[in-house]
Amino acid sequence: MKLNSIQMLRALAALLVVYTHSITQMSLFAPSWQQRTPASIAMGTFGVDIFFVISGFIIYYTAERLNGAPASFSFLWHRFRRINPAYYAVAMITMITWIPSLLRHQRPPITGRQIISWIILLPFPGDPARVLFQAWTLSFEWLFYLLFFLLIFFRTRRKALLLFSSLSGIALLGWLLRDKLTGVMLFYTDPLLLEFGMGVIIGFFWKRWTPRKTTAFCLLLPGILLGLTFIVTGYGDFIAVPSPPAPLRYLHALSWGSAAALIVAGCVFLEKTSTKASFIRHPLVVLLGDASYSIYLVHMLVFGLIAAFYLRVGRLFIHPDVAIPVNALIAIAGSLLFYKWLERPLLRWLAPPRPSPPPSSQPLSAPPPSSQPPSSPPLSSQPPSAPPPPTPSRSPKP
Repeated sequence: MKLNSIQMLRALAALLVVYTHSITQMSLFAPSWQQRTPASIAMGTFGVDIFFVISGFIIYYTAERLNGAPASFSFLWHRFRRINPAYYAVAMITMITWIPSLLRHQRPPITGRQIISWIILLPFPGDPARVLFQAWTLSFEWLFYLLFFLLIFFRTRRKALLLFSSLSGIALLGWLLRDKLTGVMLFYTDPLLLEFGMGVIIGFFWKRWTPRKTTAFCLLLPGILLGLTFIVTGYGDFIAVPSPPAPLRYLHALSWGSAAALIVAGCVFLEKTSTKASFIRHPLVVLLGDASYSIYLVHMLVFGLIAAFYLRVGRLFIHPDVAIPVNALIAIAGSLLFYKWLERPLLRWLAPPRPSPPPSSQPLSAPPPSSQPPSSPPLSSQPPSAPPPPTPSRSPKP
C-alpha cells in the first residue's frame, strides 16, 4: 500500500534539497539576498533528515515480516533495483558531460579506483571523490539496508528493537572513540544513522497503534515548529560547518532528526486515522513524490548545464533572487523527464514477472474470467535517500 503522506513528504524533501542547491549555484555567479540567510543551507539539510527518517519507516513497514536467506537476498535485489540502476544512469550521463574537459586535460583522468567506489556506493579507505556530489546519502542508505539484510537473513524476530539498539550502539561507539576514529570509520559510526532508527520506531508503532486525530496533530505541529526554527536559525546544521566536530553531528542527529521524525509520524498517523487532506492526493504532489528520487539524482546535472550556459553568455538575464526559483523549476522539469523516460522504464524492465492467472476450469459457455493478473503490493516503496530509501527515494536517494 502506498501512503500518500509519505509521497508528499518525499516531494517536500526533494524540493528543499533542490532549492538549497539552486541558491548555492547562484552564489557562483552573483550575490543574492537568499544566500545570506541560514536557510540557504538548512533547507536542504532538513530535507535529507526527512529522507533518512522516511527510509527507516518504509523499510520496516515493507520488510518487517521477511525472514530467511531467500527473503534476505530478495530484499537486497529489490533495494538494488530501486536505487542503483537510476544512479548508474545519471553517473554515466555526468561522465559523458566530462568528455570535453577530459580531452582538454582540464580534469584528472578517471581511475579504476574511482569507478569501483562509484559502483559499490559504500566508502572504503582512501575513498575518492564521488561522481555525484549528493550520492553521499546513498552510502548511508546502503549501510542501513545491509544491517536490515542481516536481520532478515538470521530470522530476527524483534527487528525494530534490535535494529534501533544496533544503530544506537554504533553511534555510541563513534562518540566514545571520536578522538581516535579517522577516515572511513567516521562514516560507519556516524550518528546520522540514528535517523533511520527513528523511522523504524515510527514503523513499529504504526503497525500496532492507531492514535486519535488530536494525538497525531500533537506529533505533527511540534515537528513543524522545530523544523522551521532549525531552518530559519541554522542551529546545529552540521553541513554549514566545514569539518564539523563530533558533538555538532550528534546534536544535529538528535535535534533535527527528532523534528523530522515528529513530522513523519504526525503525517502517517493522520493518514491512518482517515483524516481527509485532498492536497496530498493531488496529481502533482503524487507525481513529485513518485519522481523524488529522480529529482534528487538529476537536479545537480541540470544545474551544471545551466551554469555552462551562464558561463557561455557571460551574464544573467534576471535578478539573482528571481533566477534561483527559476533555475530550481528548470531542474525539476528536467528531473521529471528523466523519471518518465529512464527511471520508470528501468524499474519496469527490472521488475520481477507477475504471476499469470491459473487456467479457467469453467465450461466454454460460461463468461471468460478476467485476464487481469492479481495485484500484489510491492516489496518496498521508493526511498532521498536518499538518501532513499534509500529509498525511504529517494526513499531514500540520497
